[in-house]
This record gives sequence, structure tokens and C-alpha cells, in this order.
Amino acid sequence: MIDAANTTANVPPDIDRIDRVVATLREQKLDAVFCCLPSHVLLLTGYWPVMANTVALFTADGSVHLLLPEDEEEIAAQMSIAQRATFQPGSLSQITNSKKAIAQPLAHLVASLGLDSARIGVELHGTLAPVSYLAQSHLGSTLRDIVQDAFPQIVLISADDLLVRLSMAKTPRELDRLRLSCKLAQAAYEAGSTELKSGSVEPRAAEFFRSAYAACPARKQAVCTDAFYFCMSGANSATAHAAYARTRTRTIEPGDLAMIHCNSQADGYWTDITRTYTCGQADAKQTAMRAAILEARQAALARISAGVVAAEIDKAARDVLAGRGFGENFKHATGHGVGFSAANHDAIPRIHPKSTDILEIGMTFNIEPAIYIDGYGGMRHCDVVAVTDHGAEVLTDFQNTASALELAA
Repeated sequence: MIDAANTTANVPPDIDRIDRVVATLREQKLDAVFCCLPSHVLLLTGYWPVMANTVALFTADGSVHLLLPEDEEEIAAQMSIAQRATFQPGSLSQITNSKKAIAQPLAHLVASLGLDSARIGVELHGTLAPVSYLAQSHLGSTLRDIVQDAFPQIVLISADDLLVRLSMAKTPRELDRLRLSCKLAQAAYEAGSTELKSGSVEPRAAEFFRSAYAACPARKQAVCTDAFYFCMSGANSATAHAAYARTRTRTIEPGDLAMIHCNSQADGYWTDITRTYTCGQADAKQTAMRAAILEARQAALARISAGVVAAEIDKAARDVLAGRGFGENFKHATGHGVGFSAANHDAIPRIHPKSTDILEIGMTFNIEPAIYIDGYGGMRHCDVVAVTDHGAEVLTDFQNTASALELAA
């Protein structure tokens, strides 16, 4: 049974986001769009779902709706201005599943909005997306089947490209959330690095940073926060060019490089950050690596501007590293979109040698020049940046000098 619509929220509406979605729906001649992927629900409504069996529905007249489990309603009230209807995902009176629990409430919502013969955009294909809880529902085709079964006359159209375009540039309010996410990560890096030293095993080293994150008072500025920290040291850091981060059981030795990678989120807005420390005095090779990476970082940042082709930013960083003799050791692209996802290398803009993506104001992505030397170690410096009308805003402007990254042994 649908509860009465509730629109009480602790945040004002994101008018910029509402206007952008409305304009896109009208341009595509769609009456509405609905989705269930958490990052898309966040995009359309401002709510970061817990179990991912929440449905967001956004109409061409700017009406924003959430259909969500009743035990998430309190959280949604703090994050979104959407009109909220709830359903009961389970009870002691019957055994049910997500499809059964949501079918009648969803059909009721569609009918109540007069969308029973509309043109509606919907997710058709999966994408790499961060999880919001240990277990998640995946409504996907179930959601489409419910709507199509209840209203055969509805025309369902792929909204995949539409949602990708909408997520590329962040609104000022979304940028504020991402800034907070980066601020929390900064506090953890600055506190955690004071504990990092040789003799620590990698899991313990990663925990220094996660514990510092958990203790950060600024977390109170968000409804929900979380962070993942990884440590890769010595020869392990040389393999950190893989598409995933991996903490193993190696003990950090004096003089080692210790790479600390972070993916953190505040209210669903994700970071992708790396700092590489020297545990002790840097040797000649590490000094050369550090100088090359920091110069490549500056070259990439200087090239960031609205209208620039993303491949030019990659080239700026890559040319520096090649000129310093480390061209073959830079084994991945210079960056990818960040914000609604953390580790999605397909997120636009792709800062890649072959990318034709064009930068726009509000785009957020990472810049991660790196050097990986097999059997020796790897060094990566990964920042989150935003495109503004005056170039790049570095949202992670901390520990970006050689002295800040050299720690006592």
C-alpha cells in the first residue's frame, strides 16, 4: 500500500539539476524517466539509496518522486525534496520479494501521475556503479517488466545515454557535496600519514587512514559517509596500475614507497584519491620519480579548461613523464570522471590518449600521473578536480609537495 506523499526535507531543491533534467526530457520528447540504479536515483532526486530497491521517477514538468522501502523514508527525508511514497519490503504476515512488494505501489504511482500511456525513459543496460550497502537489490529488468505488464500502452525508451549526459557536469550543490567528500578524505590523509611508518603491515597501514576518517568531526555535515583505504607498498605498489586497488600482507620496510589509495563518499558523491609516501629518506630514483610526477600533475592541471579535448590533458602529463624518461612506466590513462562513481574508467570525461570528450564547466574527474617500475615500486598522485570558468579547481589540494610526502622511517 502506498503511503501518503511526503515532501518534508531538510534541504532546498537543487533547481539547477531540476532544470537540466526537465530540459533534457523535453528535448528527447519524453514524458518522464525512471530508474533504480543508486547513482541515477541520486542524480535525479538527491537521495542515495541504501538497498537499491528504490525507484526514482522524474516527469517532464519537473515533478520528482521516490518510491522506496518504508525503513529508508527517514533517511530520504534528510536528503531529498522528492515526493515520497513507501512500500513494505517484508513482514511477518507473508513472504515476499522485491518484485511483488513494489509492483502495486509502482503501478499506482504511474497511474496517479497520468503516465499510463506515456513515453518514458528507462535504464536498459547495466553500468559500473558504487554500492551503497553490503547487499543490494537489482530491480533492473524487473522494474521494466512491472511497468510494461501493468501498462502495455506505455512506450519505454532507453535513457542510458540521457543519464550519462546528465551526470557529466555537476550542479553547484552537487559540487559542494563532492568538496565535502574530499575534505573528509583530506583530514584522514593528514592524520593517517602521521602514523604510517616502516614495520607496519599493509592492512594495518590502511587502517590508520580509515580510522582517521571515522574520527573526523566534519562527517556530521553529511547524512551518510563511508571510505575505503588501500595500502600497496614496495614491489606491491608497482602493480597498482591494475583496475582495482589491493591491500596484501607485506610489511613496509625502511625506504619503501607506500601508496595509499582512497575511495570515499559523502551522501553518495565519491572521491578517487591517491598519495604515495616515502617511509624514510627518498633515494635518487624516488626523488626523480616524485619530481616527474609532480611536474606532470602541474602540466595536466594547466591544460584544464572548458572546451579542451580530454586527450590534450592526457598528452600534457604523458609528455612530461616521457621527457623525464618514464614514458613506458605510465601504464594507464591520466584520469576519468569522478563523482557519481569512484572507479568507473568509462565515466566521462575520459582523460585518455584517444579520448574525444570535450571538457565542460562542472565536470569532475581525477588526474593521476604515475610511474610503475616492476620489482621496485610504484608512485601515483591522484587528485579530484572540477572544471570552472577559470580553469581547474583542485578539490584535493593537500600533500602535493615532495616534503609533505616524505615520512620518518
